[in-house]
Amino acid sequence: MFRRCLISMLVLFSPSVFSYTLEITEAQIQEKVSAMMPLEKKQFFVTVRLSDPKVELIKGSDRIGLYLNVEAKLPGVVKGAGRGRVTGRIDYNVDQGAFYFKDAQIEHLEIDKLAPKYAETVKLLAQSIVSKSMSQYPVYQFKETDMKQRMAKATLESVEIKDQLLLVVLSFF
Repeated sequence: MFRRCLISMLVLFSPSVFSYTLEITEAQIQEKVSAMMPLEKKQFFVTVRLSDPKVELIKGSDRIGLYLNVEAKLPGVVKGAGRGRVTGRIDYNVDQGAFYFKDAQIEHLEIDKLAPKYAETVKLLAQSIVSKSMSQYPVYQFKETDMKQRMAKATLESVEIKDQLLLVVLSFF
């Protein structure tokens, strides 16, 4: 009888019984993001291609950084290459049990041989590629074969980046 009471009290007063912390590594996210690349878009006579992403989990936030190779082609004007840095936040879709890269912002873009007058056009096109493409494909999705993940996908409690891990706390109730 005492044992049942003790177990009941632990279940009632322990929030960790009703929550699940999923640790998603930078490498797991890197694998998913790399599979989405390269991304390319043409608009008018400008072509921008993004490739070779390097994922960075931004400590103390729910944001992810991506370092990308960027190629820009403007026929008859220039063909240049460089690097860019994009950041975005992690957004959770309950129905799909998936995490998406949302609100992408290009923080830095540097392309060799690109005249300043074309820089803004290339930046806007690159921004468009990242915003549309990255928000459509999940960077992580719960596994339907994992019972804890299947149960936990209902309620997101918090998302935090700590020690190069994306910590996702989901509560069952």
